[in-house]
Amino acid sequence: MQHKPVKAVVFDLDGTLYLSGRPYPGAVETVKRVSKQVPVYYLSNNTSKSPVFYENRLKVMGLPLRDDSIISALYLALDAIHAKGIKNVFFFANPEVYEWFAAQDPSLNLNPSVENTELVLVAYHNSFDYRELCELSFRVQRGIPFWVTHTDFVCPDANGPVPDIGSFMALLKTAYGVEPERSFGKPNPAMLANVLSQFEPEEVLFVGDRLYTDFELAKRAGCRFVLPLCGETKREDVKKLETKPEFIVESVKDIDFDSFFAGKI
Repeated sequence: MQHKPVKAVVFDLDGTLYLSGRPYPGAVETVKRVSKQVPVYYLSNNTSKSPVFYENRLKVMGLPLRDDSIISALYLALDAIHAKGIKNVFFFANPEVYEWFAAQDPSLNLNPSVENTELVLVAYHNSFDYRELCELSFRVQRGIPFWVTHTDFVCPDANGPVPDIGSFMALLKTAYGVEPERSFGKPNPAMLANVLSQFEPEEVLFVGDRLYTDFELAKRAGCRFVLPLCGETKREDVKKLETKPEFIVESVKDIDFDSFFAGKI
């Protein structure tokens, strides 16, 4: 079957190009080679760090970057806050992410009192103490609108998966019966809005290691998709699916990008 040539590639980060900040063998060299032929983008649901952190991490790894290369749910959340005209946001996030967010819009109050809180926004906060968790709970149990940057249950780590926002959501639902009104990260196809404003969906190849976020995003957006098995997903997980990824490889370096660029696959 003939396809349109792929004209842009979007890579997931954690579990796809690297694990705990250490690149998988051949990943950096592969991305460099791809970037010489088509624009390359990097998309991650991990909001424990700011876009600036990821930009610096990728530069240190030697990965190619442009001004619009980093795709983050934090940008979408900020746009949604502006669209609603909200000013008092209780932002549950790591200090570095909190400071980055505050710098994007100094007019926002990111630590309002319970009474003045208009919105609760939860990022992947992996350094909170119990008091911060209580401050979060005081607000969501009152029915204050509750948004999350993404809904991943766990985040990859070299020692094994660790609890992510989806796990925090389960805690809050168990304690108070509340669930977030909005989620901005994968599999929300809005994450690819900038890329899809420049290319047709079939011209975009998304490479990611998770089924319920990466593969689901590709399906919703109508993009091509490759699943590398170096991250969370194993072959036995794929066997359970009714609709399976068309292309499955062991790692990013095993992808036949030239055939995608030529429209042969």
